[in-house]
Amino acid sequence: MVSAEKQRMWKNYWEKTNEQPLVSITIPKAGVEEKQPPRYLEAFHGGDTYQQAADKIAAWYDTHEFLYGSIPYYALSFGSDDFAAYIGADLKLADDGTTSWPNHILDSLENVHIRFDPNGKWWTKTVEFYHVLRRTLGDDVMIAAPTLSAGLDGLVGLYHAQDLIITMIDEPELVKEALAQINTAFTEIMKEVRRVFEFDKYGSINRHGMYVNGSIGVPQCDFSCMISSEMFREFALDSIAHEMSELDYAEYHLDGPGAIHHLEDLCTLEKLHTVQWVAGAGNAQKQDWTWLYQKIVSLGKAVLTGGNTSSVLALQNVLHTKSAYHKVSCQTRDEAERFMEELEKIEKN
Repeated sequence: MVSAEKQRMWKNYWEKTNEQPLVSITIPKAGVEEKQPPRYLEAFHGGDTYQQAADKIAAWYDTHEFLYGSIPYYALSFGSDDFAAYIGADLKLADDGTTSWPNHILDSLENVHIRFDPNGKWWTKTVEFYHVLRRTLGDDVMIAAPTLSAGLDGLVGLYHAQDLIITMIDEPELVKEALAQINTAFTEIMKEVRRVFEFDKYGSINRHGMYVNGSIGVPQCDFSCMISSEMFREFALDSIAHEMSELDYAEYHLDGPGAIHHLEDLCTLEKLHTVQWVAGAGNAQKQDWTWLYQKIVSLGKAVLTGGNTSSVLALQNVLHTKSAYHKVSCQTRDEAERFMEELEKIEKN
């Protein structure tokens, strides 16, 4: 269970009554052999892999300390298209085991029927894996529910992206009807997520370790990199707003330079609290995105950042905002304490 002190820290963060940025640091315990958590998608095939993953998480928990706003958690997932799998797609693990891909079950959006089946293959696997994790980990480790990438991203999990773009132009009403069905499925899945993952008992945590005594999620629309602002407002924004309406607080995953031009529209959404920026691949990773973090803060939203102590301190020295959640890489308690001292100096200046 999350301690009362950490619940207070997170409550203050969400309500923007915190006195300084919220910091998450996880370090190896001194004097013991450090254990690593399971690899991403290590339990994809189910069966004995569920218990093997749970045992590795337990060993990782036993050999680490969780400082400040850090909460021990494991993000249950079968890939980035869990939502598509819950509404009919099947998933295939990539040959290198680093990701999974959905099959596209739709070749047209005419007369389409998109539904959530609570007895479907991938939701059944999710429930089974959760129960193994909870039985093994008890109340020590939070279990993050799969990220539900709905809206246009969910539709792309069923229908090829190129075909979707053409249909958005030629037959927009078909796309809007499909999105309405996806919104309904999202609501039905969230109801099951709250029940199975026991939000009433534990609260919830997302894949980035953000906790709330209620419902948290990470809406996104990676497909938005391919469309104009006008199309984003017409086809994407309402679905994102619908997803956020099912949450107490929302963190948005803004992925790639092609998505930045939607930021101002996104920040009109009241339920959007925190924006996570991911630069994506290529040259974007080498660029200085400080200006973008400044813009997010100027639009009234909090930012999620991560990195080593020097990079986070340098960014915070420019931002000077309390509306930030920093995931900081440290190896020792002394290093973590020195970081917090430097962060406090910045806040005092």
